[in-house]
Amino acid sequence: MESRARLGGLWEVVKEIFCQKLLTYYLPCSSVLPNHLSGLSVIVTGATSGIGLHTARELANAGAHVIMACRNTKAASDIARQWTVEAHYRKVPNVEVMELDLLSLASVRRFAEVWEQRAVPLHILINNAGVLLMGEPQQFSVDGLEQHMQVNHVAPALLTLLLLPSLLKAPSSRIVNVNSVVHHCAVMEPKNWRGKVKEHNFSSMKAYAASKLAHLMFLKILANSLLEQKRASIQCIAVHPGIVTTKLVPSFQKKSFWMFDPAEGARSVLFCASSDQVADDLDNGFAYYSCNCKPGRVSPHVANMDSCLDVWKKTLEILQLDDNYLSQMIANTNEKLNKNV
Repeated sequence: MESRARLGGLWEVVKEIFCQKLLTYYLPCSSVLPNHLSGLSVIVTGATSGIGLHTARELANAGAHVIMACRNTKAASDIARQWTVEAHYRKVPNVEVMELDLLSLASVRRFAEVWEQRAVPLHILINNAGVLLMGEPQQFSVDGLEQHMQVNHVAPALLTLLLLPSLLKAPSSRIVNVNSVVHHCAVMEPKNWRGKVKEHNFSSMKAYAASKLAHLMFLKILANSLLEQKRASIQCIAVHPGIVTTKLVPSFQKKSFWMFDPAEGARSVLFCASSDQVADDLDNGFAYYSCNCKPGRVSPHVANMDSCLDVWKKTLEILQLDDNYLSQMIANTNEKLNKNV
């Protein structure tokens, strides 16, 4: 059974890698966004390059208030100024830059605290930033976590949890996590999130895949928990954008015929952030999309709710959050909202 699952996962990866151009032949080269985004607040992490940059720009051009959450604030500010210059006679995009370093959980908490002080709704959170240290030895963050697991899962999970009060203030909101089809090839070993792995046993690709699987499993529990708390207004969506030329992997910066450029990679992310159709595909508040803007298959691990719950609990433990964090946060948010009515 396990070997069949592994073969199925490998097929999903091979299919996506070599057939993604064929699977998306009918999609336009760039996204055409609906006009209902005007006035919506959107946070995009890792918005200075690649998929994140194109996602932020298209949302800003569609009228959304876009917050570029980045470690390199200077680069982000330069990009935002360039967008303003390029606007010419069109409406100047509403873009701002906020510092966020996913390699520091303290930075994540500072970001969330600054945002929450505004006491305004957040309509869309796009957890796009990620890391793949291809071929490099195991590395740890200042928080003592393996870097792939921190940047791709633990830090975005913390950001999401801390921003839930703002997401709950909106009549309808979305969490969009940029994932990867390689999650199909991952196994879940929480002991490796902090522990040193023997050098000959460590693989950066395996660590990357495990981090993407963990974040998918975490999102599944979050969606189910929000539904149980009667908070279906928050939609939880994960998306594989395809294999894209990106700075994430130096060897992928030169485009091959079967790869997407960042604008093509951003299509599925923008679809998940803006399309009304997504709501119809939700299963208990959760959906996983492929690069063709259609629901995709997830690893069998994601269907195992007990395993997903283990990932959820391990994540909360690392973040030093109580098991009842979600219900307590919702109760506190409801109390504040009722006072303002």
